[in-house]
Amino acid sequence: MKKTTVKPLKNNLGLFFSFAFIFSAIINAYSQTVQYDSINNKKYILVDVQKTYERIANQGYESIEIYEFLGNYYYENNNPRKSKLYFDKLFGKYDLSKISPKSIERYKSIKK
Repeated sequence: MKKTTVKPLKNNLGLFFSFAFIFSAIINAYSQTVQYDSINNKKYILVDVQKTYERIANQGYESIEIYEFLGNYYYENNNPRKSKLYFDKLFGKYDLSKISPKSIERYKSIKK
């Protein structure tokens, strides 16, 4: 009978993580959507502003622009619950003189 030796676990883990890193880098490279401008032939990437603002707001950063954008975005996309959530934060923390008339009208229509 031939004896087989098992490589130490330490060597196998290093090899495993090396392959995992390379595999994840390849997958990540193919998952991004890069588009080209047909006039100037320049690359650009589309950014989802709503998701970005929502992530920023969930991390605790606050501003009139973020709350107003998210309130109006959800209002236009027929999600009154989320729209009211962000409008409540907007109108609870900031003065009416700093808020756009469009947002004030939309908030009044949601509050009814």
